[in-house]
Amino acid sequence: MPRSLALLLFVVMTHDAAAQLSSEASDSHTHVSIEPGTSLTLHEVVLHTAAREPGTGVVTARRNEADALLENAGRLLPGAPSIAVDHVTDRIWTNDGYRQWGTGVELPLWWPGQRSGRRDRAQAAGAAADHSERAHLLEVAGWVRQAVAELALAQVRLELAEAEWRAEDALADQIERAVAMQEFAERDLLLARSSSLNLRFGYLEALEEFRHAEGNYSLLAGLTEWPADWAEAQSEHSALRDHPLLLLADEETARAEAEVRRLIGDQWGHPVLTLGTQHERDIRGDDYSNRVVTGLRIPLGRRRDAGAEIAAAQRVLAETRRDAHRLERELRGTLAEAEHRLALADKRVATATEQTRMAAEYRRLSERGFGLGETDLGALIRARARAASAEQTLREAVILRLFSTAQLNQATGVIP
Repeated sequence: MPRSLALLLFVVMTHDAAAQLSSEASDSHTHVSIEPGTSLTLHEVVLHTAAREPGTGVVTARRNEADALLENAGRLLPGAPSIAVDHVTDRIWTNDGYRQWGTGVELPLWWPGQRSGRRDRAQAAGAAADHSERAHLLEVAGWVRQAVAELALAQVRLELAEAEWRAEDALADQIERAVAMQEFAERDLLLARSSSLNLRFGYLEALEEFRHAEGNYSLLAGLTEWPADWAEAQSEHSALRDHPLLLLADEETARAEAEVRRLIGDQWGHPVLTLGTQHERDIRGDDYSNRVVTGLRIPLGRRRDAGAEIAAAQRVLAETRRDAHRLERELRGTLAEAEHRLALADKRVATATEQTRMAAEYRRLSERGFGLGETDLGALIRARARAASAEQTLREAVILRLFSTAQLNQATGVIP
């Protein structure tokens, strides 16, 4: 068999094998396909994802806790009343008939100002519950923004890889017909088919990346659609004063401070007011003498474990303040990075636009030169690859600019 014919058979067989590989890759792995939804908004995706995410259980638990603390702070008495009953008799000794009965109710009382720590703690817990819901939505929004951007980026890469591969495959078919007419050498066909196969493998890699992005989005959102229009307007808020995480941290600090005040107020215990009646007779046959009894019991000294509880609460307060300061520093750093990234994204788009224009013009001139026989096939393939690479860089830069805007909004605490 002539060497040239063997080369042609190798090209054709490899071409068919790659086509079979592409078909098997498309059919052997079942997955959930994600379609762009024109009516689906990013806000709807965030709400849907947040509703099915386990973090909602934490928000609900915070609200229940805040309601319980508020109810506890509004109680009239610091503890449950108790009933006291006593009976005195001389039956064991003289048995003259002496009897004494007493009944009463013991009511624990608040010291002046003792309930303020509980009220402040309940209010801080309620505000923290509200902020925790926004913080949960913001956290989910960050995940959704990342997943949608990755899906959009993977889709662009897949579209460009497929278009480039099919264009190169069409060029290889054109060269094959020219070889049959002896207008090109067989090595040119081998070069064209080899380039087409390389782009086919690039297409398969892009397809795999796109399917990974689809799977990640489906696993996160539980939807079969993703918002086709996910662009966000840049937030007008450049400060962090309304960031849900900072507001939540402030309320956690306020709650820890209120807990310290509560324990300081509770360290002396509670006075107890007694209201009751007493019934007494000296000997058998006498009428009972009835009396009204009132009393007040005041604890002396602090509870023995009060000091340890206050120290533990003060440690928690110090840790809460530390975490709040660290969080603010981290959020400020994230915001600065997002601002720098967005500024560079605009420059990157402008540069990529100019690069794409020049690469497209170079490709046009190369194709014209190839048609006139002034440019060889290798130079044409390189010019087409350069133009395709420039176009991909531009489209990726546009998506990354959109994502940079979303990241800036995320850094300022804006929920789409």
